[in-house]
Amino acid sequence: SSSETLQTGGITLDQVGDMAEVKQALTEAVLWPLQYPDSFARLGVAAPRGVLVYGPPGCGKTFLLRALAGTGQLNVLSVKGAELLDKYVGESERAVRELFRRASDAAPALVFLDEIDALAPRRGQSSDSGVADRVVAALLTELDGAQPLRDVIVVGATNRPELIDPALLRPGRLERLVYVPPPDAAARADILRAAGRNTPLAPDVDLGALGAELDGYSAADCAAVLREAALTAMRESLAATEVTAAHIAAARAAVPPSLDPVQLAALEAYATARG
Repeated sequence: SSSETLQTGGITLDQVGDMAEVKQALTEAVLWPLQYPDSFARLGVAAPRGVLVYGPPGCGKTFLLRALAGTGQLNVLSVKGAELLDKYVGESERAVRELFRRASDAAPALVFLDEIDALAPRRGQSSDSGVADRVVAALLTELDGAQPLRDVIVVGATNRPELIDPALLRPGRLERLVYVPPPDAAARADILRAAGRNTPLAPDVDLGALGAELDGYSAADCAAVLREAALTAMRESLAATEVTAAHIAAARAAVPPSLDPVQLAALEAYATARG
């Protein structure tokens, strides 16, 4: 099967810097239904079935979900949207059913549909002879199943939320939308400290100041700057014992920011509209 069980590697939410609102929203939408089903029942409300996590690429959506799964000791079945689009008629729907069956067997479990925009374009618009339409229909069947998904929660992740079939975002489906924004200056400084915790830094390196300067850098970009700085030091001398401000300046020139201002503006607008 193309789905893999994501190794959480013992990460928990405590290790995710700041992002307090995002962590709280995900805790409520993902962990509470699995950990406190009796509270939902007692208060007479249906627990959320699923969540859509969206935000720019490289800003920790997958890391957050690994941390969430580690905190809740959940099994994670992870599959990329495109992997479910097998062109053989009938195979895609079977893959969806199989994924949910495996999740039920592994409960409490989190089904992580990464790049769900590949899988769930608005129906009738896709060019692949209706495969995507059938996969969306199969997904909706699982989410709406006569058998409630006991102890299984579904999380979709995307950086193109506007492409997702609105039918998937209705109550009882991926009803909670959680925006994971790009890191701000303080978060970038945290990411740099975490990425560089085993890197000896020269006294002239100020990660707080560097974090403030790296506007437009994603979490992944910030980590890449430190890695490149260490490589720069090694290129200079394989006997290097520390990374200096000059190494970091060279690394910044080599690692441009990957966040696209146009895409960011679109995501912010989407988040505001859903607010």
